[in-house]
Amino acid sequence: MTTLMIDGQTFDLPSAIAAKDELLKAALAPFVPWIANAQIDRKDNAESGEMTVSIVKRADWKGTDSAIVDALIASPNEMNPAIALWMQMEGQLDTNDPGTILALEPSITTALEAGDKEIAAVQQALTRLVECAPAPATRIPVGF
Repeated sequence: MTTLMIDGQTFDLPSAIAAKDELLKAALAPFVPWIANAQIDRKDNAESGEMTVSIVKRADWKGTDSAIVDALIASPNEMNPAIALWMQMEGQLDTNDPGTILALEPSITTALEAGDKEIAAVQQALTRLVECAPAPATRIPVGF
């Protein structure tokens, strides 16, 4: 018999099933939906001669083969310039002094224009996503 450890719980399992990843995954699939992406580690106990198999859940993304996901990951992580300027200036301005506000007018105008462009780009991307035709999956998700 082999000792199987999943989420801190231990179970006994026939050694023939625990010896191969494919058999182990097939046996546990009805009970452990995330087994397809799990990390399986085997350790032999020299004293008792038994094997211990540890199964650890490993997060996986759906659609990792997609160029779209790669492009999103590579895209810059930036804040809307208008909001960034507001956060920078928050609490630092004397709004009772018109000279202070007039001095900042060029940077405020630039930030607003850049912010408007970003909003338009996000709205355009959302429109394109909504208009996309559904496509069949290239593989069947685990559990279906």
